[in-house]
Amino acid sequence: MDQKVRELEPLLLKSFDSAVTPAEQQLLTSTIQADFVFRRNCDQYQRIRNALNRKEPDTFGPFFAERIMNMLRQRAKDLDYQILFFFKKYQVLVIGIIVALIIANLVLSDELSLRALFGLETDREQDVFSIDVYDNLPD
Repeated sequence: MDQKVRELEPLLLKSFDSAVTPAEQQLLTSTIQADFVFRRNCDQYQRIRNALNRKEPDTFGPFFAERIMNMLRQRAKDLDYQILFFFKKYQVLVIGIIVALIIANLVLSDELSLRALFGLETDREQDVFSIDVYDNLPD
């Protein structure tokens, strides 16, 4: 009888998902009633199948992608606003520092020129430095 049960297991599993012929259904019913082991296997398969079948499919709900995209757009707008707010908050201070540096360059320079305005003025006396290598050599 054990060999017959192994042969009927594929038919039993097929009967869970699709319709079987009346002759196959009668064979399954008579085997389930006659064989305790087959009936226990059938019940176990049915419990496993019920546990694995989901009552509701997993879903993220309607318009999930649109909600995610809107959330990302909102965060990008918030970040842009924070960057703009930071620069707006400190722009007067930065402009004041730049103007103070330009005035300091003009006050400390010897001449009024565009190069002095930006601190590019060079002292000609300090730029030229010569070393006479041959001065200390013995004759």
